[in-house]
Amino acid sequence: MRERDRRVPPRRTTTLRVSEDFHAPVERVFALIISEAGFLDAMPPGVEALKWPEPFEAGGALNLRWGTAGLYPVRWNAVIDTFEAGRSFSDLQVRGPLRYWRHTHRVEPYGSGTRHTDVVEFSTGLGPLGDLAMATALRGAFGPRLRGMRATLEDHRA
Repeated sequence: MRERDRRVPPRRTTTLRVSEDFHAPVERVFALIISEAGFLDAMPPGVEALKWPEPFEAGGALNLRWGTAGLYPVRWNAVIDTFEAGRSFSDLQVRGPLRYWRHTHRVEPYGSGTRHTDVVEFSTGLGPLGDLAMATALRGAFGPRLRGMRATLEDHRA
């Protein structure tokens, strides 16, 4: 049996959208979300960037490893499939635990600051209940990530 191309979305996917407003200029927020340090600061302990694209642009590869307390480490490889400097990019899983994953990060001026929006389109391959469980876990993971971003931006570390 031929392996499915993970770059092509399956017939049914789930989409999660999360937006957060920051009191920081668009350029600073975008610089943070494309930086390896900004990514790692916003992730839970145990996430490693094995490869980070330099320069960060379309076609760049991301190779990550993460695991809870070192147990069951997961490898995740993605490619930056779209990139609009200072505005947005998408990472597309090419190898990893999910059937399909595409995560779009977008920044735009909002009031006197920036609105950052994540749109994650995914499929676990475990049907609607598997996707619901994953959406719930993802929504929970975005809270700490966004708080980490806020702390970095407000401390002017980015």
